[in-house]
Amino acid sequence: SIAARVLIKLLYCARTARYDLLRPVCHLACHVAKWTSECDRRLHKLVCYVNSSLHLRMIGWCGDKLEDVQPHIYADADFAGCTASQKSTNGVHHVLGGPKTCFPMEGVSKRRSCVSTSTTEAEIVAGFFALKIVGLPALAMWEAILPGPVTLTVHEDNQAMIRVCYTGKNPTMRYLGRVHRISI
Repeated sequence: SIAARVLIKLLYCARTARYDLLRPVCHLACHVAKWTSECDRRLHKLVCYVNSSLHLRMIGWCGDKLEDVQPHIYADADFAGCTASQKSTNGVHHVLGGPKTCFPMEGVSKRRSCVSTSTTEAEIVAGFFALKIVGLPALAMWEAILPGPVTLTVHEDNQAMIRVCYTGKNPTMRYLGRVHRISI
């Protein structure tokens, strides 16, 4: 019960100001029902990290007119990040950006419910997750707030995934529609 209280406080801090803490806090939160001495050690290590990195802050800046900013989402995945289950974790970072503006709006870290068989597959699932959970719901809000047409820009670092999205073809992963419910 004490560990759960500490994790909840850390999760609040992670969601509001320290997106770098989301993954380790959420990973520990998965073990609350079956807490072990190893979990105690990891929680202590996490609290020590937080204590030693209190000087780190998430900073946003705004220097543009409202007409010059657009929403951006950054999606990423760690292939087989969980050592026990080999499941990947999706990460999403949502910012309002412009030439002189970069203001963080939301950060999400969530472990997938299934195992990916390649890095490209994990990145495609993460990109879909970013669009479905963060990008498209926020797009309706930005269209109401921002003047003029709104363009949601998705940033990705995996070249194979980017190529699949541009061509619309992925013959090596025909199972994506069946397994992940994703249509390329």
